[in-house]
Amino acid sequence: MNFENLGLTNLSEFLNEQSWFIELKNTELNFLFFFKTASISIASLSVAYLAKIWLSYRFFKERGLKSPEHEFFYGNFRHIHQNKNYSEIIKKWTQKFGKTYGYFEGHLPVIVTSDLDIIQEVFIKQSTNFSARKKGFLSRKDDDPNSDLFQSTKGRWKRMRMIMNPTFSSAKLRELGPILVNCADRLIDVLNKDGNEAEINVSEYFKRFTMDSIWNCAFGVDINMQYDLLNGYYERSESIFRDTAYPRIPEYLGVYFHEFKEIILHTMFFINNIACKFIDEKNWHAYFWLKKKITDLVKHRGNDSKINRRDYIQLLIDAKIDNEKNINYGDIKKFITGQEMEANLLLFMLAGYETTSTALSYSTHILATHPDEQIRLHDEIISAFGNDLSLINSDSVQELEYLDWFVKEVLRFYPIANSVIARRCTKKTTIKGIDIPVDTPIAVDVLSIHFDADLWGPHDPNEFYPPRHQIKRNPLAFMAFGNGPRNCIGMKFALIELKIALVKLIMNFEIVLSASKNKQLEYEEGVVRFPKNGITVLLRKRKNF
Repeated sequence: MNFENLGLTNLSEFLNEQSWFIELKNTELNFLFFFKTASISIASLSVAYLAKIWLSYRFFKERGLKSPEHEFFYGNFRHIHQNKNYSEIIKKWTQKFGKTYGYFEGHLPVIVTSDLDIIQEVFIKQSTNFSARKKGFLSRKDDDPNSDLFQSTKGRWKRMRMIMNPTFSSAKLRELGPILVNCADRLIDVLNKDGNEAEINVSEYFKRFTMDSIWNCAFGVDINMQYDLLNGYYERSESIFRDTAYPRIPEYLGVYFHEFKEIILHTMFFINNIACKFIDEKNWHAYFWLKKKITDLVKHRGNDSKINRRDYIQLLIDAKIDNEKNINYGDIKKFITGQEMEANLLLFMLAGYETTSTALSYSTHILATHPDEQIRLHDEIISAFGNDLSLINSDSVQELEYLDWFVKEVLRFYPIANSVIARRCTKKTTIKGIDIPVDTPIAVDVLSIHFDADLWGPHDPNEFYPPRHQIKRNPLAFMAFGNGPRNCIGMKFALIELKIALVKLIMNFEIVLSASKNKQLEYEEGVVRFPKNGITVLLRKRKNF
């Protein structure tokens, strides 16, 4: 365009007279102003957050507690998860820093203790001030509608526990006995398929057995877990537990930016919920696949009035409230919401699956490496039952004294869920001169307690010795199931399940150490401390069966 023909000698004069150009300049100025403001705000917030992190690292020094050297921003987390063996690292730090010290997950201070006086305060005397569990890498808010028994606090936890307690009463467990015996018979049948003598990695078989027991006892559903080797429930449950030993990017973000872990978790759920609408169900993330199966089961049980079972799921269905508007989650009344019900069903399934199966794996390893223990147990079992398998039930297995000592010693020697034996402060308090702010986690060094000669002598605690349990000891010295009001709700169920399986196993097989395997175990640890690569033994069928 020839601007001279327009009578304009200056292009800028022309543009400045155009309304669109004036708006464009104002927009550019507004954008620059917004960009500068946003940049300054982000920089200021970043500096403030870094200052907060720096101040967080003064926590233990201000309280006179020792702690290992930490990295800025990462804390001690990278070191703890480097070898996937949390319990061993905590035990080594206890030897170096004493019974009570601290470490940092990112910049979150975690107090660690093996002092029974402090544990008694936290777990029993001041349990109302520590009415929450230590949060995981990613956690829900305390008032989240989907919280389960494990994640709940204060009155909400009391309400849920009150509803669920009848599931684990002596009378109810007696009802479940025949089901557990039947599931144990299936385990023996599956193991028998490999012939009179076979080298077997028993860990996978035990996992299928415990999942089979849970679904039959708690949900009244037979999912054919032990015979179907490609069962989706097993594969996805295994995936969830293995993921806890190998944190991914969201979990790392939850650790290093712990103030935002609830937001990170909700963002993940939001993205996955959208993705599930476009992805085939069989390709869903394991958590969402299992949750969908639980939802379908609840709907089926709720719609079928002909089903009349007094199992775990029915207890929750009966307690479900119809009108969920304006609910006070802290009310200590006998009700449960639909979301809480599904969350607790999923919790029960996963919690009972891995822990009991791992205990069975460790028990089998001990039987293989300590043949004298196996002989003594076999003699006790045969003395009680002979060859009459009909005598085996939930009551009779609890009368076997040496078996009881054996199981307790396995759980002392190989504690399983050490990383979750912890509490979170819900009300500021002081214990033995240590000021403990709200939300501070206190973790128990279970290994140090379980191998303390003062607590477990006079016989060397580093040796496997079941008769040590005939001596009455401080109950806080045994932390396999936690302690206090928030101890493991499924403890009795797990012990009966474990004992029935062991009785059946010892009656049917001689368990021999595999020639190709080392006596020393290697461990990995996430939520559960489990033997790396499972337990492989030689199973030799006994002649009288």
